[in-house]
Amino acid sequence: MENKLRMLKKVGMISIGITIVVMLISLFFWDKSVTVGIGLGCMIGLIGFNMIVQWGFRVQEASSVRSAFFGYLLRYFFYGCMFVLSYYMGANLLGLLVGFICHKVSVYIYSICDGGR
Repeated sequence: MENKLRMLKKVGMISIGITIVVMLISLFFWDKSVTVGIGLGCMIGLIGFNMIVQWGFRVQEASSVRSAFFGYLLRYFFYGCMFVLSYYMGANLLGLLVGFICHKVSVYIYSICDGGR
């Protein structure tokens, strides 16, 4: 349990760091909607990652397949709703995807640097 919380905290810190750098770079090359989209995309990715970690705390042997299915369904429904809502509120779709990818890159960096411990 402690390892999962440590992983959640480190991935969050890496993700926020990468996203801030990308957002600062985007301010010079694109308009404000892209920068806002990058921040929202990262936030959506972090919330989804938190959902995965919380599901890992609740998983039990007997109902793991059914629980996993509903966990995936709920998380992808959340992703879809948040992306559509953000788009209609004026965030740039490309920025949302870039922010989401920033979070995925942070998970990859964590797995390379600290995943073996």
